[in-house]
Amino acid sequence: MVARNPVTTTRRRGRGRGGIVWRRSNPGRAGLRRQLRTARVLFDSGDFTGAEVLLRRLLPDCEAELGADHEETIGLLNLLGSTLYQQREAAASAQVAREATDRAARAWGPDHPATLDCAHNLGAALAIRGDVPGSVSVLDDTWQRRARSLGPSHESTLTTANTLGATLFAAGLRQDGLAVLRRAHTQSATLPPGHPVREEIEVNLRIAERNTGG
Repeated sequence: MVARNPVTTTRRRGRGRGGIVWRRSNPGRAGLRRQLRTARVLFDSGDFTGAEVLLRRLLPDCEAELGADHEETIGLLNLLGSTLYQQREAAASAQVAREATDRAARAWGPDHPATLDCAHNLGAALAIRGDVPGSVSVLDDTWQRRARSLGPSHESTLTTANTLGATLFAAGLRQDGLAVLRRAHTQSATLPPGHPVREEIEVNLRIAERNTGG
């Protein structure tokens, strides 16, 4: 278990009253980055509740110290959205992921890899929220942009294709989903055997073919 970082405080004397006023101090850039690493450790270990609490506490400090559109602030938002996604808090995850995507697009443009990471997460969050048209629109756009910028066989491109295909299939658009999964499966042959993205595509394709008789 990773220890939670306590809220730090500073003490100063109030003017004219002689009392002591306690204020939450800004941890500074080094402290923020250290706590962001702690949040990542919590996320990677599966402690999504702990990660969410820490990330929500750090967000205003990151915005104040680094700026709303700084790469680490946007990265924090993206991780917070993923944390909410893992807890199946669909509406909150989609809201945070959309904010991260908007900030990333403003900072770096719509085709930047970090923007597309955020957009992929937005599409996935919309899917579990039940917004199939919104999810498909975002995922298809992200898939095409990743294919152009990274290549059709890049693992990030294939991850989005796999999510899009599975979303289409689960929503009842079986032939569309099957077509995307088959295309992703063909392109995933460039990944080494046993690669997790390649294996996940193979599993989803087998399920889709078994349920469509083909």
